Amino acid sequence: MHDGLFDLDELKAELDEYGFVVLHNLIPAEQAQHMADRLMDIMNRQPDAEKPYQNLRGVFNYDPQDTFVPLVTNSIYLELAQHLVGEGMQMAEVGAVWNKPGAPVGGLHADVPAGWFSQSGRPVPDVCFMVNCIWMLTEFTRDNGGTLLMPFSQHSHRVPRAKVAYRHLVAAEGPPGSIVIFNGSIWHGCGANQTRNKQRVGVSSGFFAQWMDPRAGGWYLLTREVRDRMPPEVQAMNRQVVERPGQKIGD
Repeated sequence: MHDGLFDLDELKAELDEYGFVVLHNLIPAEQAQHMADRLMDIMNRQPDAEKPYQNLRGVFNYDPQDTFVPLVTNSIYLELAQHLVGEGMQMAEVGAVWNKPGAPVGGLHADVPAGWFSQSGRPVPDVCFMVNCIWMLTEFTRDNGGTLLMPFSQHSHRVPRAKVAYRHLVAAEGPPGSIVIFNGSIWHGCGANQTRNKQRVGVSSGFFAQWMDPRAGGWYLLTREVRDRMPPEVQAMNRQVVERPGQKIGD
């Protein structure tokens, strides 16, 4: 866990070794809480609003005020992401998860395309296809469902076995405005929210290597309308777009 001034060389080394880093207070807590409130308002108007675990894909498509742009333009996150996937990286998807009190533990997994290699009986290569993160817009604790990660698992060349209760999982914990950044091949998943009244709201924002085809990931890309109103640096990370929310390229 890191607070205050960040040693980027040290963080890059930890990403290479552990597979993840946790940075506290990367954005102001007040800004994070404003984003959390905005997301809960949006998600309360969705068809699955009553569910204890709620997942909103393509967040930018629901927010004409562009509240969440700072999450994909943060200079520290961008440098660490580029360290893992290289120059010319592209945005995968911005999604939100609201783990309400009583939400169950999520399944441990590795991000696309790691699972495909295991399904075809091949080892997962020593290549970082994508880097992901969870922005902690509310406080994250082990009790309220802070993201669980298996350190070093990106070096295992496989995905987690089904129905195994793995030991030694680490909970990403931090105050509002913190972030956990991780290699997409590390095993990770939502923890259970075992509290009575603590909300856990997070935003994921991934980047994939420029040589990857976004159709392979199945990600929700920005619509052309949304992309074209974004700052130039965000437009450059979204070369491929769709014409309507949720559309797949080629549809």
